Amino acid sequence: MKRLFAAILLMMMVVSVSYAEEEEVPTAEQKTTVTTEDLVGRTIAYTWQSGPFKGASHLLLVVDPNTMQLSVESGTEMASPSTIKFDVVQVSDKVFYLTWRSEEYAQTLVMTFNFSTNMIYEVVVSEKTNYLSRGPFVLKN
Repeated sequence: MKRLFAAILLMMMVVSVSYAEEEEVPTAEQKTTVTTEDLVGRTIAYTWQSGPFKGASHLLLVVDPNTMQLSVESGTEMASPSTIKFDVVQVSDKVFYLTWRSEEYAQTLVMTFNFSTNMIYEVVVSEKTNYLSRGPFVLKN
């Protein structure tokens, strides 16, 4: 539990630092709030720039505000889409966390989406390992 707490704190610091670095004056379009409800039926495509699966590409289809289909499109292990139930926390108008527990891999995952910078961050905590990944994403359809 301490590892999960430490991982979540680390993720919050990473997001806070990247969010604080932005000094642009927001336009009216940039002030729009993005929520998971806005993403229902849309796909988020992302590729990890860092972390243990660097270079792997994924597609995340938001089925409803608490369900997604996640698939690995390229990388070391190709996989069929998995349907995942998640919880979401809205951090700011354009930043939110998704979190869920993978029983298959005995891992807790926290993904942070920053729609101001189009960056995704992921913290994965298991009994034996913890890791952080990050990369850009594109919103499709």
